[in-house]
Amino acid sequence: MTDTPLISVVIPCYQAADTLPEALASVFSQDYPRVEIVAVDDGSTDGTPEILAGYGDRIVTQRIPNSGGPSRPRNVGLELASGEFVAFFDSDDLMLPGKLSAQAAVFAARPEVDFVCTDFRQIDDAGAVLTERFLADYQGFRRRFRSTEWPDIHLLDGAGAFPELIRANFVGTSSVVARRDKLRDAGGFDETLRNGDDIDMWLKLARGGSVFAFIDRPYHAYRKVAGGISARGWRRFPSTIRVRERQRPYVRDAETLRLLDRALHRMRLGYAWGLSDENRYAEALPHYREAVAQCWTWTGFKGLIFTRLQILFGRGRRK
Repeated sequence: MTDTPLISVVIPCYQAADTLPEALASVFSQDYPRVEIVAVDDGSTDGTPEILAGYGDRIVTQRIPNSGGPSRPRNVGLELASGEFVAFFDSDDLMLPGKLSAQAAVFAARPEVDFVCTDFRQIDDAGAVLTERFLADYQGFRRRFRSTEWPDIHLLDGAGAFPELIRANFVGTSSVVARRDKLRDAGGFDETLRNGDDIDMWLKLARGGSVFAFIDRPYHAYRKVAGGISARGWRRFPSTIRVRERQRPYVRDAETLRLLDRALHRMRLGYAWGLSDENRYAEALPHYREAVAQCWTWTGFKGLIFTRLQILFGRGRRK
């Protein structure tokens, strides 16, 4: 590794004309001296291609047919990246000053680290701060930290990261800088997943023994936009359930198995509730059944009975 390794920032872009210029400006303003920007346009039909073209050779660009999710453009960007390290960044987020330099410093000081993520802000469409430290209340993974010479930088072995990622995804995708070779060796992102491909990747890295580092400071602003992935809420659960179910063969202890079952039960109930809330009772019923069969709770039982009654009385979608 050179004294100042190249960091490739991979940015999937889809219908991003409104936010992309500000996102790119936040990357260009980083004080780290060696940055490559790789922008992959996922078949946008707005002004995204023209915006990217305006940067000329300051950005590596690739346009692909629309894939329906972020995994394909992330993989294309990963293949195009020439940096020793790859940062993933969404086209509607903002990098805060010093992000890449802070993460590069961790890699330089701790050669065993494969993956560095950080805390982050949440902002709205207009850029107003909704939450200053999004991960402040995420305590499970913090109990597994190993301290370093810095008070706000902590290490987490893959064996510790794995159960905590099953419990809750504490990794903001736009916070990540990872070793390119580790990402490629893990097989890239699963393109069969419409969402949840990010946590699927982090789980693969954890299972493979990658060492995680966490910087307990916000280093990017995550924009919560109407219609974005974060706004889909319960609609994401089929993919995230699938991701966690595929972890079963790798669970080796009773505690992690309990975490997995609790996470799956919570997601199944959440998905069933979301379908019921839209009066899609016939679709909700098997998910309530599955949740109750896995773990009997009053919430699940009441949801199951209510859904059956709605079907019995012939109620369907709202008009």
